[in-house]
Amino acid sequence: MLVNSVGSGIGSAAVQLAHMAGAVVIGNSSRDDKLARAAELGLDAGIDYTKKDVVEEVMRLTGGQGVDLVYEHAGGELFQKGLDSLKKDGRMVICGAHSGEVVPFDIIPFFRTQKSIIGSFVYTRTEVEIVFGLAARGKIRPLVHSTFPLERTKDAMDLMESRNFFGKIVLAISGDAGNR
Repeated sequence: MLVNSVGSGIGSAAVQLAHMAGAVVIGNSSRDDKLARAAELGLDAGIDYTKKDVVEEVMRLTGGQGVDLVYEHAGGELFQKGLDSLKKDGRMVICGAHSGEVVPFDIIPFFRTQKSIIGSFVYTRTEVEIVFGLAARGKIRPLVHSTFPLERTKDAMDLMESRNFFGKIVLAISGDAGNR
């Protein structure tokens, strides 16, 4: 399995859940320190996409086969890299496009290799209960980098744009959040 952007809140959760399910987890990030943190959560192999070609590394790590599944929420150029990392009949689950909502898409290799893209926008009550149960039992850890009161939204946005965080950045509605 390939997880794009393992340093994000959703990417770090995907690493934990995939590891717990027994998958071999390959992930990418723009920084080695984020890959190291993700390794603590169960990442088996990390790729710094600013230094190495994601597709070439995935193919090297999988003996030229590609991965069965890509978890994609970044968009931008990682979308196509994820598609190109899939093996024949592979699936990509996409639930966001934080670095680019409109992506170039080469349809020919997509249909020739019978790949699937699955959009995922919402979750069921049962899925939420399962995830909360896993967190309550310590099987997964929600990772919150910082919490900001609503009045400090600009500071939260500045941190997000700096990309100097691992996990979620949370805005708290109550004024007592501080910066944790």
